[in-house]
Amino acid sequence: MKRFRNILPVILFSVIAMSAISQSDSIPLPLHKQFPTVPAFKLMKADSSFFVMNEVVKKKKATVIIVFSPTCGHCRHQAEEITGNMKALKDINFIFGTAYPVSDMAAFISNHGLDKFSNITVGHDKALMLSDFYKMRSLPGIFVYDKKGILKAEFETNVTTQMLLDVLKQEFE
Repeated sequence: MKRFRNILPVILFSVIAMSAISQSDSIPLPLHKQFPTVPAFKLMKADSSFFVMNEVVKKKKATVIIVFSPTCGHCRHQAEEITGNMKALKDINFIFGTAYPVSDMAAFISNHGLDKFSNITVGHDKALMLSDFYKMRSLPGIFVYDKKGILKAEFETNVTTQMLLDVLKQEFE
């Protein structure tokens, strides 16, 4: 009986481990992979007006969605990369979304001159839809959609202008 007591925990652990392994195959894909088009989330601009993300997308143009924090150094660097290379990126729609307070978002827009470009829209995600939809683990989260609005690539770190152009290469040919 004593021997059985020593083996029982090992058997129990093995059964639990096997069960967990078999269930990992049934984990559903993140929502942005199940629905790989630009989402229809409603965000608020700094002027308190609202926009729906998929309605901002201009016809026949690629779209890059950037989930950011105004306090994140990597996010600031990404904004500078985009605004500093706008000549090469002029045919891409950019939607920046954040759950941080609107006042912080407005300061970020002003500090990086995002309001100077007609192809950049910035919005406050009060409902925290973006982080849930994209299963955010780090910032900035960058999601690249082709001109048909289909997800082509995702990054959980900064990207260069060239990386964006490479992903969308066939879009511009």
